[in-house]
Amino acid sequence: MSLKTTLYDHHISLGGRVVDFAGWMLPVQYEGVLAEHKQCRSSAVVFDTSHMGQFIIRGSDAAAQLNLVGTQNAETMPIGACRYGFLLNENAGVIDDTILMRLDAEEFLLVVNAGPADGDFRRLEEHMSGAITLVNRTADGWGKIDLQGPASARLLQPMVNIDLAAMGYYRIARSECCGHQCVICRTGYTGELGYEIMAPSVELQAIFEALLDLDEVKPAGLGARDSLRLEMGYPLHGHELSETHNPVEAGLGGFIEKGRNCIGASTIDSLKETPGHRKLIAFRAESRRRTNPGNEIISDGKPVGVVTSGAFAPSLEISIGMGYVPADLAQPGAELLVNTGRCELPVTVCKKPLYQNGTCRTRNPL
Repeated sequence: MSLKTTLYDHHISLGGRVVDFAGWMLPVQYEGVLAEHKQCRSSAVVFDTSHMGQFIIRGSDAAAQLNLVGTQNAETMPIGACRYGFLLNENAGVIDDTILMRLDAEEFLLVVNAGPADGDFRRLEEHMSGAITLVNRTADGWGKIDLQGPASARLLQPMVNIDLAAMGYYRIARSECCGHQCVICRTGYTGELGYEIMAPSVELQAIFEALLDLDEVKPAGLGARDSLRLEMGYPLHGHELSETHNPVEAGLGGFIEKGRNCIGASTIDSLKETPGHRKLIAFRAESRRRTNPGNEIISDGKPVGVVTSGAFAPSLEISIGMGYVPADLAQPGAELLVNTGRCELPVTVCKKPLYQNGTCRTRNPL
């Protein structure tokens, strides 16, 4: 049976079209994917991302033990920092991609994807021992919302008691929002300036309602979140990343330091020295006809790969996607075909991101 986030009733009252996503009932759209996508690129939207797992890891040995489980180097992280990385199997396949955040000297927050969340927590339990405290905040009723868009800092600042102008990209802080205790990090999945707000159920509902009281903020669903991330070339767990794909072939090997001592890291070092035969590409078509996951990618009349994600890109007004192909076909400018089932659609390999005007890294958010 699908789970409901703490904001489920709000989605229904707002007219959201709710679907099952990774075992959770979430809105795929409200007004419509195109309108919500453009609202995020031009002003601000708020997403319910309470389905994602939130795990607290506390203890004097927390950093050292996290270093053996995930690819992020927890010991070198300053307090207030966030780092993207992976939980890998022994062959460097991606069990999950995660963001590790350091709240204090002996306290970390790990945010994980919904589908593998239960397995991720068990993995922490299995590989961490001693005076370590593990808390599954999602199971304890915590949720998360993402305020995303170039206006997000200006709109959020009057509601919080921290200086958002001083909060850099991929930083985290405890805060109050609308008088409620929460955790805020400057991260997101859209390419735009944005903040992820984590809080217990009642507090999160109040913050969500306060944000939607602002004329410049609209609710947005999974559809817009997917087209926004795809324009940026961000991977999606279960599509670009899985246990049959490794970070190096996905173009994400740079997030893993050489010589790390975590599970799968030695394989990553070997792959960096001798890259595999396939690479993840982004592509565009001079057409609005979309591709879909599973579509064959063709070169010289032969299937050479498969589409992992595809969508119409509202910011570019063309069809875009990602997929795996042989390394020698992964150069920008390479011409390929995608069999959509109705036609063989010409596509061109492109550098990531496909959308170049994202505001996520802006140095002056206010």
